[in-house]
Amino acid sequence: MADYLKKNASQEETSAALQDQLEKDAGNEITKEGERKDELKPAVSASESVAVLSKKALKRKERFEHKMAIKKRRKEHTKQAKHAKAALEGRDLEKERLEDEKRRKSGEGWRRREKALMDRIRASADSSFQVCLDCSFEDKMVFKEINSLSSQIRYCYASNKRASRPVYLSVTSLSGQTRSLLEKVDGFPEGWVGRGFEFYEESMEKVLDKTKLVYLTSDSDNVLETLDDDKVYVIGGIVDRNRLKRAAINRAEELGIQTAKLPISQYLQLFSTKVLTCNHVFDILLNHRECGENWKQ
Repeated sequence: MADYLKKNASQEETSAALQDQLEKDAGNEITKEGERKDELKPAVSASESVAVLSKKALKRKERFEHKMAIKKRRKEHTKQAKHAKAALEGRDLEKERLEDEKRRKSGEGWRRREKALMDRIRASADSSFQVCLDCSFEDKMVFKEINSLSSQIRYCYASNKRASRPVYLSVTSLSGQTRSLLEKVDGFPEGWVGRGFEFYEESMEKVLDKTKLVYLTSDSDNVLETLDDDKVYVIGGIVDRNRLKRAAINRAEELGIQTAKLPISQYLQLFSTKVLTCNHVFDILLNHRECGENWKQ
């Protein structure tokens, strides 16, 4: 019995060993088969791994690359023309570049530009009409319109700085979201005030002489033929005038302020609307003064 048990145990061990070997061989075969399949798979290039662009996207990409190539050639041509001109004039561009960099670091260039601006303001604005932007309509506008108004104020300030004959520009009723948006601009208000610009939280009738105010609105019956240097021309800070119809003239009439409209229909053809943005009206007033008070120009 004991011999039988030993023999049987030995046979079982041998059978288990054979089974393990068979499973191991089968596993090796599966692994080798997988490796052979992987070897048969075609190699995928880096370009094929990227998602294929549509025809429309490819055309858009080609147009962009073509545009960039033209821009690069133009830039190189301009650079060559600049160097050729400098060579004919006997100038050293590298020396000029170093001198400009030196002035920039020392602040000399900024001081020179600042002096030129203040000289223009003193020579021109003291003997000119003034312009006021009335921002008392904020509670009637949505945020998108208020954001647009703040941008228009910035454009007015920038145009006045560049003008050869600047005027004094003031903004009244500046508060709330309009002021918050402007305060995000670098330099406002410290860098603006005193450079032909002032702003007030109070309403215009409280800080300016009402007898000198002329509210510009297309709803007025009075056509502005000439600009009086003793007047303050008010531009309503309204973005959507189609929605807020007659808002400017209603405010002017309530305050007893004189109104007038620019002679746009006589000298300018507008195909869509006679309504202009604040900065467009401001630019028209500046250009009229710089062109010798000629509306046609």
